[in-house]
Amino acid sequence: MPISHTKTELSAPRGRLRLDIMNALEELTGEEEMGNCPAFVLTIDSEKAEEFSAESAASELIGTLTGKVKRTAKITCNNMSMATYQRFLAATSEVVVQAAVAVTAELRTVVPGKIYQLGQTAANPIGVRNVTAVTVKSEDGTTPYVAGEDFNVDPETGAVQIIAGGGIAAGVVQFGYTPVAGSYTRLKTGGNTSFLSAIRVVADNAAGSNKDWYMPRCSLTPSGDLPIVSNEVEFVKVEFDVDVLKSANAEAVYVGGRPVA
Repeated sequence: MPISHTKTELSAPRGRLRLDIMNALEELTGEEEMGNCPAFVLTIDSEKAEEFSAESAASELIGTLTGKVKRTAKITCNNMSMATYQRFLAATSEVVVQAAVAVTAELRTVVPGKIYQLGQTAANPIGVRNVTAVTVKSEDGTTPYVAGEDFNVDPETGAVQIIAGGGIAAGVVQFGYTPVAGSYTRLKTGGNTSFLSAIRVVADNAAGSNKDWYMPRCSLTPSGDLPIVSNEVEFVKVEFDVDVLKSANAEAVYVGGRPVA
């Protein structure tokens, strides 16, 4: 019989990447998909010692010893959801509730020509957004100013512009407004620069058999640029550097096919 040759299996890898982010106790909290990740590349670096013979004129290699193995990866993600921003900024997430409580005398020092954010405090540095019934009065509240002549308003962002040449002089004024009731997610950075997570890739390859990957313990660190304003004709992508760690009770990387009946 002729020799049976090995069939080459070409692979065009595709799949969904899931993170199982660990809490402060390094406990898994449940997997969530990252969304579209155009690239997830694993790199392996090995450090080894080499021993050469001294018994002949040509010193030849007689032994090697692999002492260290380092597995790293790079994730590229273009799903720019709040969850992705939170991971990239290594931030904490909180829900801000905005109540429809009228504000009648928010005192601010203003200068004509400049823009002021309503409701901006140390506790709420972003300020309020989506407001109605915006008024501007003199410091003592006795003189109301006219919208469109003395000041302009962007109700959606909660911003007021004092019109240069209008009736408002530099000094203290009263802002009045009513926020629209609602809630939104707010992120804020802290001292963290990385986070621990398990990583699972559920394959859906364009070519080649599906092989699922699981890495039980990884340290993810945001890397590179995050465009906030750009004139480039392209979608935003962010990257994460990954250190694939060896767990105490598990291996660093698992690769599995799918059961066949």
